[in-house]
Amino acid sequence: MFGVLKTCWLRVLLALASAIAGSSLLMWNETKAIGRALSLEEALNGAITVDDNIPYVEAYEGKVIHLKGLLVTGEPLTEPDYNIEVQAVKLRRHVEMYQWKEEYVENHFGNSDPNSQSDDRSYYYTRDWWDDLIDSRSFYIRSGHHNPTTFPLESKTYVSDRVHIGQYELDDALKERFNNFVGVSSDTRPKNSTIKVHGGFYYHCHDLLYPAVGDIRVWFSYAGLEDSAYTVVGKLENGRITSYKSSYSENILLLYPGEISLHNVFKLQNRSEQVTAWGHRLVGWILLYFATFFATSALRRISGQSIPNVSVSTYLVVSLSQGMMIIALVYTAYRPMLSFVLLLVSSVLFFGWFKTHPISHQNLRRD
Repeated sequence: MFGVLKTCWLRVLLALASAIAGSSLLMWNETKAIGRALSLEEALNGAITVDDNIPYVEAYEGKVIHLKGLLVTGEPLTEPDYNIEVQAVKLRRHVEMYQWKEEYVENHFGNSDPNSQSDDRSYYYTRDWWDDLIDSRSFYIRSGHHNPTTFPLESKTYVSDRVHIGQYELDDALKERFNNFVGVSSDTRPKNSTIKVHGGFYYHCHDLLYPAVGDIRVWFSYAGLEDSAYTVVGKLENGRITSYKSSYSENILLLYPGEISLHNVFKLQNRSEQVTAWGHRLVGWILLYFATFFATSALRRISGQSIPNVSVSTYLVVSLSQGMMIIALVYTAYRPMLSFVLLLVSSVLFFGWFKTHPISHQNLRRD
C-alpha cells in the first residue's frame, strides 16, 4: 500500500490543494459578493441626490450623497521643461529608455532517444524602448550589451490638489480612481532645443533615426479633464466626498463618467460586482474540476484500477455540483430560500446524472 501511495502522492497533493483552493475561493467570493450587495443596497436606501448648482448644505454631512456635474480642477498641472499644461485631475509622465533586451530560443540536438538529448540555447539581443529597467548584468553575453543601471528621468503622476463638482470637493480616494488616461498631443516645442519632438514623444537623443542605448523618450497622458461630466456616490464628510463604510464593513465609493441617475449608477455598480463574482466562481469551479480529476486518478491507482475511468462530462457535473453546494452553504444565513434551491438543484444534478449515465467498467481509458 505504501509503495502505491509513493507512486501517486503528487496526484493526492494536487487534489487536496485544488479542493482547498477552490472551496476557499468560492466561500470568500460568495461572502464578499453578499457583503457588497447588501452594502450597495444600504447605501442606495440612504442616498440623497444633491444638485451641484446649489451651495454646500451642512445638513447633508455624514450622509451618502449622489452628485453629478462638471469637474473643476483649479490650478493646471504642468511640466515646464516640456511646455505641457493640462487642466485635469491627473497628469502622468511616461519615461522610456532605449535598452538592450536578451531573448533566446531552445535548440534540441541528439538522436530519437529523449534520454540522450542535449539542450542548448541560442541568445539574441535587440534594442528597443522600454519603460522598465533591464539589468544587463544578468545577460548570458554581457560584452557589448550594457544598459544603464538607472533611469535619468523617472515616470511620475501629478494629481490636482483640489477637485470639485459644484461646491463639493472630491476626496483623495476618489481622485485615485481617475485612471482612464488619454494621451496629450501638443505642437508646442520645449524651451530646451536638445529635446526633439516627434509623434507625441519628446526624445532626449542626438539622432531620432538611430537612438543610442541610454537615450530616453517622454510622453504624457491625462485623466479627468476639467469640465468633463462625472457622477459620484459617497459619504459627505467636512464638505468632501469620501468612502461610506456600511454596517457590513464594506467601503462604498462610486465614480462613473457622465451624468447618471441615482438608481442607474447603482445598477452599473451591481453589474460590475456580478461580473467580478462570476469570474471568481469560474476559477473556483475549474479548481474543483481538477480536484475531482486528480482525486479520481489517485483512487484508481490506489485501488489497482478497480474504479473505472470516468468521462470529462462526469468531472464537470461533479465539480459543478460541489461548487453549488459550497455556495449554498454560504447563503444559508443570508438567503435560506436561495440556499435550499441551490442544494436541491445540486442534488438533482448529481444523482440525476449518475442515474442516467451509470459508470461501467467498459471502455476503460489508460491514465
